[in-house]
Amino acid sequence: MHILILEDEKRNFNRLKRLLEEIEVTHHVAGPLTSIAETVEWLQMNPAPDLILADIRLTDGLSFDALRQSSVSSPVIFTTAYDEYAIQAFKFNSFDYLLKPVNTDELAAALQKVNRYSSARQGGSDDIHLLLEQMRKNNYRYRERFLLPYRDGYVSVSVNDISHVALDGRNVCLYMKNGTNEKISYSLDELEKQLNPNEFFRVNRQYIVHIDSILSINNWFNSRLKVHLKKYPETEVVVSRERATALKEWLDR
Repeated sequence: MHILILEDEKRNFNRLKRLLEEIEVTHHVAGPLTSIAETVEWLQMNPAPDLILADIRLTDGLSFDALRQSSVSSPVIFTTAYDEYAIQAFKFNSFDYLLKPVNTDELAAALQKVNRYSSARQGGSDDIHLLLEQMRKNNYRYRERFLLPYRDGYVSVSVNDISHVALDGRNVCLYMKNGTNEKISYSLDELEKQLNPNEFFRVNRQYIVHIDSILSINNWFNSRLKVHLKKYPETEVVVSRERATALKEWLDR
């Protein structure tokens, strides 16, 4: 079986590849493809794989956008860390999902399901398009606001008012466009999944920035970039060489 993996974290790709090869040594694994653009190009230039293992979040958006653009007819198994409200969408028309970290037995069972399904289906890509439209219409929403403790009660904060999110010591803080900041009980990894990738970008391990808060970008040492933020002139965010290309692509859409 020829299997294509969409995954923006190398360690997750390595784990999936190892598990697939343990289950069946003849599995041929391609990837990882880390972005929508890269996935669309690959699917246009190569024969359709027998199976696609797709993480939901790629570096520049959601994997089902890449699948929709490519008119792909291959069976898809989604690998995800998302909560049950989103996962319900994946249990549609014989497609499957796996929660991270992926379990070997569950992966083997999913592969058997795909094999049975592939043997029975008679071509066409209607199933994947029905799945993707179902997900988009009914099951997926990015976070729009945060409810935060304030004095003797709570205050609702819109994500549109956020300049950037930063790891400050052991605390994660929302830095607002008005210059204030609020501690929050989420990790940056969790927030990266919850915030709309069209508006927020994870520039490094310490910062997620809103596109409207970027004042300027300068070249830095060793092919890195330095991001300067509006309202926060003392904050200098250095982008690694590996993330610099993705950041420029994100800003140039």
